Amino acid sequence: MNNLDCTSTTVMKKMENPKNLLASPKHTLTLFGILTILLVAGVLNSSKNITASHVTDSTQMIKNDLIMIGMLWLWVVFVYRGMKDHGHSILEFFEFKSFTLSKLISDCAYAALALALIYACSIGVHHFLPDHASQSNNPLLSSKPEGLLGITVWLCISMSAGISEEIVFRGYLQRQLAVITGRVGIAILAQGVVFGIGHAYEGVSSVLAIVLHGLFLGMLAHWRGNIRACIIEHAGWDILAGFGLLDANW
Repeated sequence: MNNLDCTSTTVMKKMENPKNLLASPKHTLTLFGILTILLVAGVLNSSKNITASHVTDSTQMIKNDLIMIGMLWLWVVFVYRGMKDHGHSILEFFEFKSFTLSKLISDCAYAALALALIYACSIGVHHFLPDHASQSNNPLLSSKPEGLLGITVWLCISMSAGISEEIVFRGYLQRQLAVITGRVGIAILAQGVVFGIGHAYEGVSSVLAIVLHGLFLGMLAHWRGNIRACIIEHAGWDILAGFGLLDANW
C-alpha cells in the first residue's frame, strides 16, 4: 500500500469513528455553508459603498453592534450543540482544569507579544498593498464609539468577537480539520484562510492581513494547547481598533 492509500485509509477511519471528531462532518459542512452566506452578504454590502459618511447616527451603530453580538453568540450555540451531540464540550478549548493565576499571566504576556507581532505584519501588508477604502467598508466601525452606552456596547462586541470567533475558528474548526486531514499545518492554514476571506468586504489588503492574523492565532492556539491567549489578543485588538488606536479596524 502506497503513502496516498495509507493517508486515505487513515482519514476514512477517523471520519467513521465519531470519537475522533468534535462534531459530525455534516455539522462542519453546515458551518462552511453559513460562512459562505456571510461572505456573500458582506461582499454585497460593500458593493453598496457603505462608508462613515453614510452611517453617522450613534444610535444606529449601537443597534448594529447589538445585532452582531447576538449573531456571534449564535455561532457559539451552533458549535456547542454540534459538539454536544458527539460527546464533546467547548470547554475543552480552554483547559480550565489546570488553570492557575500564573497561567493567566502567561496568557496575557503571550497575547501582548502576539498582538505586537501581528500588528507589525499588518502594517507591512497595508504598506505594500494599500487599500484606502478598506476600513470605510466596515459597517461596524462607521465611527468611533461615543458616550457611556456606545463605549460599553463596543467593549461587549469586542469581547464577544474575541470569545466566539476563537471558539469557532481556533477551537472548533482548527481541531476538527486537524482530525479530518490528519495534518495540523493544513488545519491552521485552512482556518486562517477561511477567517480572512470572511472579511472580503474590507478589501484585499485587509483580507491578507486578517489571514495572517488567523494563522498567527492558529499557531498560538496549537502551541499553547488552548485558546485563552488567542481570546485575549483578539478582544484586545478589537477594542483598540474601535478607538482608533490601531490602523486596521477588524
